Amino acid sequence: MVKTARLELSPAGLRATGTDGYAIGQDTAPLEDYSGPPEGVTLHVGREALADLDTAGRKDKKGYGRFELTAGDGLIFRPGNNDTPVAAPDAAAQADERVWKMLDSLFTRLEGRPLAVPELVAFDPALLARFSKVKAPKGKDGLGRALDVLIFDSKEPILCRIGPTFRGVIMPIDRDVHAENVGPEGLW
Repeated sequence: MVKTARLELSPAGLRATGTDGYAIGQDTAPLEDYSGPPEGVTLHVGREALADLDTAGRKDKKGYGRFELTAGDGLIFRPGNNDTPVAAPDAAAQADERVWKMLDSLFTRLEGRPLAVPELVAFDPALLARFSKVKAPKGKDGLGRALDVLIFDSKEPILCRIGPTFRGVIMPIDRDVHAENVGPEGLW
């Protein structure tokens, strides 16, 4: 279980990456008036603090909150609607850099692979449901939140995209193991 999410702030914007070990999510957003080091700042926040930041961001209807990074306090989100600021202490002590390097390399490897759609892929619907929480602008067809997937083979992680900035990875279920669990009537 990965206990933290990684937030990277830089002149390019904010990039948030999180995983529960079964699915990975990563999204980006622009930052106005970034005034940190040119190479950016990486902060790890615990799951509870991340949930608090998410709640505050969703409540901020103006959508123009500010992030501040202060020594000792970690990341502070000041909502644009002047609601109560939310602090997310730095949880770097709980973070395992090897995991984050592995996740970065997984995205790089998956995005660079050629397509080869297998005949059948099995998913845990609860894992797919996590992607329903992603907010994305609606497209011209009204389907901005459609899940677009890149499938390489039935046993490799599957790359997902929702809207212009969110990308994720989900692990398929091994069909042989699934067949043992549910029997042949549970498969196509």
